[in-house]
Amino acid sequence: MAVTNSEAGVLNFYRASQLHSGLILGQMVRCTNDARLILNLTRHSAEEVMHAQLWTETIIAIGGRPASVRNTYHARHASAVGAPATLLEVLAVTQIFERRIFQQFTMHLRFPGIHATVAATLRRMIEDERAHLSWVKAWLSHQSRVRGSKVGEVMTKYALADQRIYITLSSEFGLRWAA
Repeated sequence: MAVTNSEAGVLNFYRASQLHSGLILGQMVRCTNDARLILNLTRHSAEEVMHAQLWTETIIAIGGRPASVRNTYHARHASAVGAPATLLEVLAVTQIFERRIFQQFTMHLRFPGIHATVAATLRRMIEDERAHLSWVKAWLSHQSRVRGSKVGEVMTKYALADQRIYITLSSEFGLRWAA
C-alpha cells in the first residue's frame, strides 16, 4: 500500500511537532531545580524526540520522504496566542498538545485502510502519550493548589487556541478521521 502525499504530510507534521515539543521540554530543564521535575521533563523530552525518530523511520518504511515542516503545532500556538514564556505556560500547552495528540493518534488508528506500519507506530506512541498526560496533569493539579485560578486561565487560553488550530489543520490536511 503506497502512502499518499496527504498521508505523508500528516505524518511529517506529527514528526516535526513531536521534535519541536521535545526540544522545548528539554530547554525547560534549565528553568527548575526540582529533581523530580527535571527527571520528568528530561524523560518526556527524550520520548518526544524518539517519537520524531519513529515517525521518520515510519515515513521512510512506507515509501514516503521526511520533509521539512516549520509550521508545527507549537509554532501555530505561538502565532495564535504568543510563545509560552514560563514553565507553567509550557506545561499547560504541553498538556493541551498531549490531549490532542492522544485523541488524534487514537482516531488515526481507527482509520479504514491504515498502513500496518503506521498503525504499529501509533500504538507504540499512544502508551507514551498516556504517561505524558498523567505526569503533566499531576504537576498542573499541584500548581492549581499553589497558584489558584491562574492555572485554569492559562489552560483555557491554550485550549481555545487548540480548538481553532485543530479546525484549520483538519481542513488543511483533509483529516477525514478527525472529530
